[in-house]
Amino acid sequence: MWKRIFVVLVLVAATLGAGCLGDFLNPPAVPPAIVSVEGAALDSVPVYTFAFEDGEETIRIDPDPAVYAGAKNADRRLYLYEDLSKEEWVPIYYQAFVNDSHQEPFYTDLLAAFREIRTREGLDDDRYLELIAAFVQSIPYRTDTSIVEPKFPIETYVDGEGDCDDKSLLLAGLLAREGYGVALFYFEDEAHMAVGVRSAGSLYRNTTYAYIETTSASYVGLPPETLVNGTVLSTDPLVIPVGDGPRSYTGCDQVRVIERALAASRDRVEELAPELEARTRELGAEEEALESLDARLKALARAGENREYNRLVPEYNRQVRDYNNAAGSYNALLEESRAAVDLHNYLVTHAHDRPGSYLHARAYLAE
Repeated sequence: MWKRIFVVLVLVAATLGAGCLGDFLNPPAVPPAIVSVEGAALDSVPVYTFAFEDGEETIRIDPDPAVYAGAKNADRRLYLYEDLSKEEWVPIYYQAFVNDSHQEPFYTDLLAAFREIRTREGLDDDRYLELIAAFVQSIPYRTDTSIVEPKFPIETYVDGEGDCDDKSLLLAGLLAREGYGVALFYFEDEAHMAVGVRSAGSLYRNTTYAYIETTSASYVGLPPETLVNGTVLSTDPLVIPVGDGPRSYTGCDQVRVIERALAASRDRVEELAPELEARTRELGAEEEALESLDARLKALARAGENREYNRLVPEYNRQVRDYNNAAGSYNALLEESRAAVDLHNYLVTHAHDRPGSYLHARAYLAE
């Protein structure tokens, strides 16, 4: 869940003098801003190693301690000098955290590290976006109880943790500076924030963006069924534009295949569960009957009652055949269920590897 927004409505009386307005008029709103703290130092610099596609990547930069300290000490309240609507002041507030000019060197250094990976791995625009998203999603989801308002992106990076708005502000800021059409999704009723990226497919609700969840690893364009606290997103978000670049996400066709495979595998497991349960009971009863008949045959053999023994042997053989056939059918169903479970678990745990997940999903759906 996000942290609170502190808004101060300032009543200003404009004094007329000599037929002229006063020398100073306040802007409609004054949002939070960073004031660098010269001489500040960082106790440590984080090193991030995170899963991406079929391997791992490592990111390390040296953020400016003066800017980080200034962000930590910033007044995070929004001062309103006009009675603006929520649709007007909420974007002003969050855009200020993303776009504070003191953070531009931080963005530049961090994106230089990502671009090196892009060049080395030959990533297209979709995979490059997924690289940046995987990095932000890998940052531990945690609320810093010492801060009751949103963090500036440089704070989230240095602190090595953040909640939904902290991580969404960081991701949106990075993607906007790489030329993607990007926005923040502000869910007031659910106290949640996510990121939207311009896309030709998998558009979220009434927007022109595909959904990106930042609190955990997830596919671009695939919203979570529930949030980490169990909340279900049921309202339309307020869309806060952050970047209007020409780049968009085009991998939604593959994500839809992954989504279908997730649904199909889950549905198949649910379909097979009652049949497997019934077959388990039947096999148990047949095994018990077979063991009982086997024990009787052994007793007859020890007693030398050959006629009764020989009479029961065909029945015993029939029961063995029936049991083996039933066990074979059960094992086939069990294997099918396990395959569906394995596929579902693989897709859920490999959201950082959309190309690889797509191949697994396509193969499963083709069977």
